[in-house]
Amino acid sequence: MKKEPRQVRSRATVQAMVEACARILEERGYAGLTTNAVAEVAGVSIGSVYEFFPGKEAIVARLADTLLADVSATLNARFERTDSREDLHRAMRHLIGALHDLISQHRKLLQVLIFQVPFVQQLPSAQKLQQELLRVVVNGLSKSREHYRLTVPPSSLYLMATSTAGSLLHLVLMKPAGLDAGTVLDDLANKMADWLASG
Repeated sequence: MKKEPRQVRSRATVQAMVEACARILEERGYAGLTTNAVAEVAGVSIGSVYEFFPGKEAIVARLADTLLADVSATLNARFERTDSREDLHRAMRHLIGALHDLISQHRKLLQVLIFQVPFVQQLPSAQKLQQELLRVVVNGLSKSREHYRLTVPPSSLYLMATSTAGSLLHLVLMKPAGLDAGTVLDDLANKMADWLASG
C-alpha cells in the first residue's frame, strides 16, 4: 500500500475496496479486476483507490492479508476450544472440520487466486498466508500432542500439516465426482490422530 489508513473513515474505505476486490474476483475472475471496477463496486472515486493502492496487484495483496487474518483468527479460536479430556480422534476431526469450513467459505476466491492470478505465489502476503496456514496447523497439532502427552518430532508435524492443508485444498477446489466430503474428513482425521498417537 502507498499508506496505511489511520482514520476510521479511511479504514472503512480501504476495507470497502478490499471487499470489492474479492467480489469482483469471485464474479468476474482476475481478468475482470481493474482499479476502475474496484472503485465502482466499492462506491468510491478512482482517486480514493490510488490514494492507498498503486494498482490492482496491491489490492490483491491486501486481500491476501485479510484472508491471512481470517485463517489465523478462525483456527486459533477453534484450538482454544479444544479440551484435553476430549478424545484425540474427535478433537482432530474438529480441527480438520474447521479448516475445511474455512476453505469452503472462501472457495470461489481461492480458486481465482490460485488458478488465475499469475503473480500470487510471488506476493509476500501470499507466501505469508501459506506460512501462517502451516504455522497455525502445526500449532494445533502440537497443542493436541501436548494435551494427550504425545511425542511427535517436528518433521512429522510438518508432514502432517502440509498433508492436511494440501488434502483439504484439493478436496474443496477439485473434489472428484461421487466422493463424500464427510467420509474423507473422517478418514483424514483418523489418519492424523493415529499418526500423532504413534509418535
